[in-house]
Amino acid sequence: MGARVARIRRYGNRCLRRRARSVDPNDQRTRELLDILWATLRAEGGVGLAAPQIDRDCRVVVVIDPDRPPGKQRIDLVNPVILETFGPRVSFEEGCLSFPGLYTHVWRPQGAVVEFDGPTGRQSLRDEGLAARIIQHEVDHLDGVLFIDHLPVWKKLLLPPRLLMFVMFEVWQKISGKGKGDR
Repeated sequence: MGARVARIRRYGNRCLRRRARSVDPNDQRTRELLDILWATLRAEGGVGLAAPQIDRDCRVVVVIDPDRPPGKQRIDLVNPVILETFGPRVSFEEGCLSFPGLYTHVWRPQGAVVEFDGPTGRQSLRDEGLAARIIQHEVDHLDGVLFIDHLPVWKKLLLPPRLLMFVMFEVWQKISGKGKGDR
């Protein structure tokens, strides 16, 4: 039996604005959380997912690196810290599983160096491809930062009607009882 698929929390849910706590990378619960994140990511069709997006207060992220060969695309980041970013700031259209259907251009540094707890201890990864952008986006989630927070004010002013839709959906789920538990 595979790991269960968790319900992704949408914009408006307070869990998306909380700073996540560090976890023990060798704890069985951390390994189980990684399995749940991967099962959820596969079910939702994304390229990255952070634990706060499934209402888990843990510094855990999973990323698919599309530039790696098949079978080697999985990146598990436990307690990640971005040590440095480098290269020019590049605009790229981003989306987020917590904002289904919302895509907008976000400026981020082209590359990043991330340090994280791996199976053999503290490791680092340097990337300047799509994985660097995905890692920056997902690590932001661990600090309660959302991709819309990187938008200029004028662009944020165009979003309220669409953002209100996410808030209303989250409230409806709570009222109807569909927001309790996971799938």
